[in-house]
Amino acid sequence: MAAPFQDCIVLFGDSLTSRQEVPGSLQALFNANYRRTLDVLNRGYGGYTTEWLRPVFERTFARKEDAAAVPAVRLVTIWLGANDAVVPGASTNQHVPLPTYVAHLRHFLEQLTSASSPLAAAHTAGLNIVLATPPPVYRGMMGGGEFAAQREPEVTAAYAQAVRELVDEFKAKQGESEQVKQGESEQAKQAKQGEEDDGAQGDWRIGLVDMWNGIYEAAGLRSGTEGPDLEPFFNDGLHLTTAGYAVFWAQYTRLLETDFRGRGLNYADLADLPMRVPDVSEVTDAQSVIDKLRLPAIRQ
Repeated sequence: MAAPFQDCIVLFGDSLTSRQEVPGSLQALFNANYRRTLDVLNRGYGGYTTEWLRPVFERTFARKEDAAAVPAVRLVTIWLGANDAVVPGASTNQHVPLPTYVAHLRHFLEQLTSASSPLAAAHTAGLNIVLATPPPVYRGMMGGGEFAAQREPEVTAAYAQAVRELVDEFKAKQGESEQVKQGESEQAKQAKQGEEDDGAQGDWRIGLVDMWNGIYEAAGLRSGTEGPDLEPFFNDGLHLTTAGYAVFWAQYTRLLETDFRGRGLNYADLADLPMRVPDVSEVTDAQSVIDKLRLPAIRQ
């Protein structure tokens, strides 16, 4: 196992996360832009749902007591729902009822944000979470067989709306947590420092990547409609092309300037996210490498 030297990003989801054969895939975009700053761990599982990934989630992240031996998680993307929204009775057995889907996503978020969470990530200073909606479906590219019959735009739209509402719910909790933190007396803060590993509870942020509305806007279509203007974003009506992943990246980079501003994720700003190991132009000898190892301000 590699030493916990460089912080990391965890991409958690289904095939939309796991696929790497598409130029400009999610993995490729994160790898290219976070080179030498954050390690990118792909935990995407093709065909999986929130139901099937719930037991995997808690095995993906280290326990709090093991935090010193593993890299700190600075960003988690959770992108699920495309398979959960398969219609009931489909032969794939993927359908997850909407209330259950919401319950699973809420569980994932609580595990990453609760002060009582057993996961190390929940106690890391500067944790950021992206929750992404499922993208639209375009049955016109799916042929006339079972693949097309398994998905209905209005059903997937409901799952996308549930993601938006969950982000709003946790943004409210994020605000409440920050207010409590600001209202603590200095004496209370000092007392808590003895109880918490790093005083990081409440120091998390959540942001939304709305792939449903984002692709419709990029295609110039009204939400929920189907038509050939969607074709550039899909290779089969469900899985994304380079243009489809570009919609994700455009929304993610906006988060870096809004919800996640100043939180050590802006790869275009070395003051916000410095290279962990100094550029060779800064190196004069071996000791200078050690002297110039850097972490973002939020992690110091």
